[in-house]
Amino acid sequence: MLSFRDKLNTRDPEIIRNITASTGFFDDTDIEIGVNLAHAVLNRQYANDNAEKPEFLFAEDGDKTVGYACFGKIQDCCSAYELYLISTLNSYRGHGIGRQLVQRLLETVRRLGGKKVFVKTEGTPQYLPTRKFYELCGFKLEAVLKEYYDDKDDCYIYSYKFCENEAANLIPAE
Repeated sequence: MLSFRDKLNTRDPEIIRNITASTGFFDDTDIEIGVNLAHAVLNRQYANDNAEKPEFLFAEDGDKTVGYACFGKIQDCCSAYELYLISTLNSYRGHGIGRQLVQRLLETVRRLGGKKVFVKTEGTPQYLPTRKFYELCGFKLEAVLKEYYDDKDDCYIYSYKFCENEAANLIPAE
């Protein structure tokens, strides 16, 4: 049975590395971003004194961590958050774990007073399933920044805006 936790422990940076690398989607730089964010939280080191601490959510199948999400409040903004990274262990993909992580993330952000969540992803064909995933989770395309990552790689920015009377089940059913 799947369970979730939001407390980071000393084993998590390596777990994050393994989960992210297992997907085949992320390059070494992207993998290190998640690892470095985890280390920063564990060591209480942030970009500057005003920086918000990144938050982590982990999905666990028994004693095995099979997915994670990392998000944080957007600096200098009172009610918007960004989903920095989300990844599921490749052997567990397609079982709804990512959707459950997003659901929990949205519930957490709402509880923290957030009104909107942003996420960026690449525009190459490889990331089409990622873009469809965000859309299935209720995110709407807000902008496309041309040649953001590379000459032929745009940046797609999605957002999820909370409604005033939004029900507890935030993600639309399939």
